[in-house]
Amino acid sequence: MTWLAKMFIVSLPVVTSKGSKGANLLEQLIHNGIIIPPKPELVGLCLTIRGEKRELTPKQEEMAMAWAHKKDTEYVQDPVFAENFMADFSQELGLKDILSLEEIDFTPAYALVDKERQQKEAISKEERKALSAERKEEREALKKKYGHAIVNGQLVQLGNYMTEPSGIFMGRGEHPLRGRWKEGATERDVTLNLSPDAPRPEGDWEEVVWQPESMWVARWKDKLSDKLKYIWLSDTAPVKQEREAAKFDKAVHLEEEIDTIRQRIQDDLRNGNEQTRMVATACYLIDALCLRVGDEKDPDEADTVGATTLRPEHLKLGKDNVVEFDFLGKDSVVWHKKLTVPDVVLENLRELIANARPSKEASDDDRNHPTRDLPQLFPDVGSHDVNVYLSSIVPGLSAKVFRTHHATMVVQETLKSSKTKARDPEYKKWYAASQANLAAAELCNHTKKYNGDWERTSKRYQERGEKAAARIEAYRAQVNDYQNKLKGLRAEARQKEEAATTPEQKKKIRERYEKRIKTALRNVEAAKERRKRAQDAAGKVQCQHEMAGHKRTWNLGTSLRSYIDPRVYYAWGKSVDYDIIDKYYPSTLRRKFHWVRLQDQEVDMSDMNGVTVRTCLPDADAQDDAIRHGDVDAVRALFHAVRDQFPDIPLPLEAGAIEAMFLPSLSTEWREAIVVMDGTKLLGFASIGPEWDDGDPETDAMSVLAITRPDLAQIKSVARLISESIYERLLSYQVHFPRKDFVLIPRDPSWAEAFPALAEALGLVDNESDEEDE
Repeated sequence: MTWLAKMFIVSLPVVTSKGSKGANLLEQLIHNGIIIPPKPELVGLCLTIRGEKRELTPKQEEMAMAWAHKKDTEYVQDPVFAENFMADFSQELGLKDILSLEEIDFTPAYALVDKERQQKEAISKEERKALSAERKEEREALKKKYGHAIVNGQLVQLGNYMTEPSGIFMGRGEHPLRGRWKEGATERDVTLNLSPDAPRPEGDWEEVVWQPESMWVARWKDKLSDKLKYIWLSDTAPVKQEREAAKFDKAVHLEEEIDTIRQRIQDDLRNGNEQTRMVATACYLIDALCLRVGDEKDPDEADTVGATTLRPEHLKLGKDNVVEFDFLGKDSVVWHKKLTVPDVVLENLRELIANARPSKEASDDDRNHPTRDLPQLFPDVGSHDVNVYLSSIVPGLSAKVFRTHHATMVVQETLKSSKTKARDPEYKKWYAASQANLAAAELCNHTKKYNGDWERTSKRYQERGEKAAARIEAYRAQVNDYQNKLKGLRAEARQKEEAATTPEQKKKIRERYEKRIKTALRNVEAAKERRKRAQDAAGKVQCQHEMAGHKRTWNLGTSLRSYIDPRVYYAWGKSVDYDIIDKYYPSTLRRKFHWVRLQDQEVDMSDMNGVTVRTCLPDADAQDDAIRHGDVDAVRALFHAVRDQFPDIPLPLEAGAIEAMFLPSLSTEWREAIVVMDGTKLLGFASIGPEWDDGDPETDAMSVLAITRPDLAQIKSVARLISESIYERLLSYQVHFPRKDFVLIPRDPSWAEAFPALAEALGLVDNESDEEDE
């Protein structure tokens, strides 16, 4: 087994599962629908078109104002952008022929845009702050109502909760549809995904369905691209984080099998079957060049290609088996690389170039395919063929896994070769992490267009470096000065002591100079510390300057977000004493990859085989009983048993009251309930949240309740299991509020006295006893 596999294969413990009890991904999905942005306010715009003044309809006005807002951008100078917009605008005006820009006087629309900008610029600083606060309050209100969903008994955030408004389609790179009018969705276009127990949100929705195997909340068809658009659960949703971890586990498994996979590809490069030989050659390129498959895009998108959509003009066969690739990849990014290939690959590429022909699927497509009639190296080979082939070697393997695997491996090797030590300053650790990220970006060809002023930016870094160097020299001189003073003070002390005539004089002189020497020593050490901080600052500026230069043309965010296994970074960070999740990852990715910390902190409960901790689910209605069996009835029985023995604990005894008090709701603050199960037997229950004011302004109090069956009240292993799960969920909530530091404080502490083992495990009481469970 490889080093990567040894470190990062994660066997999920049976005691920490948060998943649902059924086979579906979701057992419960409740939300309040989504927001459809309102149309802009009408201004009664009139334009002169072909010399005739014309009042515009609401949609015509919306389109004209959208164009006016682009008047000072490079887009309006793009002839394709302009022609596409004018074609749609002319059609909306009811004209049979397409207007040219010269035939429309947009001056009134431009004047409105200029007036709007002038009004914004004229706003005072105080008014701007007030408006900003007002907008923030509105956003928070909308987020509170629409920004969350209840998923499998947990309140989770949505990735988004608003459809796109109507507007001009911008596209990426040389997209042929750039400039076209993109009509926004209405409620009647939107389908909602809701579990049967969810109330239907108000609105004239197209349809409400229940797809428990999916993680989308709402979907609609984009009227321009004819593709489905989705609103998803956020990356912090537990079901999504579990899937994210599984994605990286596939890359770990690929590393275990990589030799077998490559040997099979090598064998099939000479396969007598032309189709097999073709697919094997495509897989070789995917592996060797870290390419995408290439057929995932729609036919009306820009002429971008991947492995299976390469054409003869995209590569040149050179001397010494060197093949030069030059084409546009995803998002119109230039892909220009050279690769030395084995003889068999070179022979196959020659054969593919000689036999290149258009794809049958493309020729049968009624849509306007930009490369319909162009010959391809791999006609009739697509992602399905590639993935079926790879799955025949390793079940479940797909082409996408190669990019994740390769990016992770290059990061691992780059970090290892950095020779970073725990004693190194933090900026060196940041630099090592950045270099590894850069290596992954280069491997995956994540380039970008730089629009800034590098000369100006570089000059600022140079100025900062010069200031840091000046501080180093100043502190170096200060260290020398203090060291000379210390040396002189010691010499003076020796002379005085030698000149003293009595033991009493010698003692007084020695004591007096010892104090002065201690002060001088402190001055030297303080000056050295200032010099070290200045040296670190200079080193940090130098590293930042170098990485800023790389970031001009390399997009480090894509590989960090999608292709690098964060567990590799996390393990390396622990080995060099660097909290890489907090200090290197941006805030959105800290939330996305929070599961890495949770996996690292999982408690070992191997001595409790069969015991599980999971989210408490509400009971299903009778008609939905076949869909989900909840936990509330079992919790109610547990509460009755606890109340029988501890009547002073105010636990609700009716199912409705239990759900209302402990289970999450879209109308209440965050809270979560968990159950501890031994097979089908309920061992314990806990609830965490909501936040509450305990009277201490310095404390962010989070309410907590935890109980077990009365006969388990003293069992520390069960208490430890429950407390670990409570803190795991608190940490998952905490990641959304980095400025808070939540403390578990029960609003009603009566349960803590009845369940001392739980109270101790949660840190609510001081108990120094180390007695083991009987």
